[in-house]
Amino acid sequence: MSLKQKALSGIKWTSISSVVITIIQLIQLSILARYLSPSDFGLMAIVYFIIGFSAQFIDLGISASIIHKQHITQVQLSSLYWLNIASGIFFFLLLYITAPYIADFYHETELIPIIRLVALNFVISSFGTQYGLLFQKALRFNTMAKIGISGAVVTLIVASVLAMNGFGVYALVYAALVGALFGTCVNISIGIKNYKPSFVFNWKEITPMISFGMFQMGEKSINYFNSQFDVLLIGKLLGVEALGIYTVAKNLSMRPAQIINPIITKVTFPVMAKVQNDTLQLKNIYLKTINYLSSVNFPIYILLAILAEPIVLILFGDKWEKSIVILQILSIYGAIRSTGNPIGSLQLAKGRADMGFYWNLGLFFFIPLTIYVGSLWGLLGVAYSLLGLQTFLSIPNWYFMVRLLCGAKFKEYFWQIVKPLIFSLVGGVFAYGISYLLSIENMYIESIVIGLVMGGIVLILNIRFNREFIDTLLELVGRKL
Repeated sequence: MSLKQKALSGIKWTSISSVVITIIQLIQLSILARYLSPSDFGLMAIVYFIIGFSAQFIDLGISASIIHKQHITQVQLSSLYWLNIASGIFFFLLLYITAPYIADFYHETELIPIIRLVALNFVISSFGTQYGLLFQKALRFNTMAKIGISGAVVTLIVASVLAMNGFGVYALVYAALVGALFGTCVNISIGIKNYKPSFVFNWKEITPMISFGMFQMGEKSINYFNSQFDVLLIGKLLGVEALGIYTVAKNLSMRPAQIINPIITKVTFPVMAKVQNDTLQLKNIYLKTINYLSSVNFPIYILLAILAEPIVLILFGDKWEKSIVILQILSIYGAIRSTGNPIGSLQLAKGRADMGFYWNLGLFFFIPLTIYVGSLWGLLGVAYSLLGLQTFLSIPNWYFMVRLLCGAKFKEYFWQIVKPLIFSLVGGVFAYGISYLLSIENMYIESIVIGLVMGGIVLILNIRFNREFIDTLLELVGRKL
């Protein structure tokens, strides 16, 4: 099977996995929103922020080098495996000890047992993480998809049953633990057939990977912190109930990118790594990646902004009405942000994790200030401040990152973004206009009409002016069928 065929197969399986998992998660979110309060979601948002940030350090960032490094020894893999486990135990103990101090920062004593329970994820996941990376390196996306979907189903069942039986926020806690345990067990049971870690740890063998890993760890941790500063500050400045409302809107606004971007980036990282020394081919792959992501993400995000009210009311009910306007603003923010996501794959493919580290280090000083100033005007202020900052950063992102890594010129790069944006805006305006003229009162019918009209217009414009994207999509669908 050629590299292109493997990439298309990877896209197919990652697409299936991302779509199915997101649908399952939306069902779970819809169910839980009717049984849990905004404060419950606010508490878990804080916990997930802390756990997610700590997770960036768990393997010192070296695991990504498993994919970047085309030839790796058994001793190196085994050493990295035991390093993962040691790090998992360390961070579990660290969070267990510091839980009271974190709870005191937010003035929420209920956070203490929640943090200590969820921190067990570090120990559980550390035993299976490396197998997932080896699946990705070998382009075994069918295996990854099946594991991911199965885990999402298990988590949905556990969370829903516990929420319906009055477990409150602990429905999310225990569901997260069960999901992590399930994923780890399945990863090990499948992966151990091809690779079994040896009882050896040789620090010298992984020393050449330390520099790459440390920059990657730094870049990921700061990037994560930058993307979650809103959770940290809203929980502190505006309270857990406001954070719960914001979290529901943010989760919805991030869904399209969480579905679409991994479909491409999980595949393009190992593919780019294989052609890392061919700058022209690397540039072409990257520009196609941006075009494909924008062509899919932008119509969905514009539609999400237009249909924010019926989506929130249908999925979650009237008590979440305050999140509608937040969702509309964050939808535009998410669309712009999604175009910057693939830069990480390009950096790692070129072995330049240091660039991502310095970029995110710079943002580390701007984002909290932007969010703090925005918070003076409440949740709306935070949403608008994030949108403004993300828009401003688009050009520096190209100039300091994309241009230097693959040589893409300003017009080459931004045309891959502007063209899908124009198609999406034209489709959205036309669809909304049709709906307004028809004066449709039923929100279900109105949503369907707007979606169909907009989808049809965007498809026609892509067929006429973005043919390469359509041809690739048809080839992918043809393989799927």
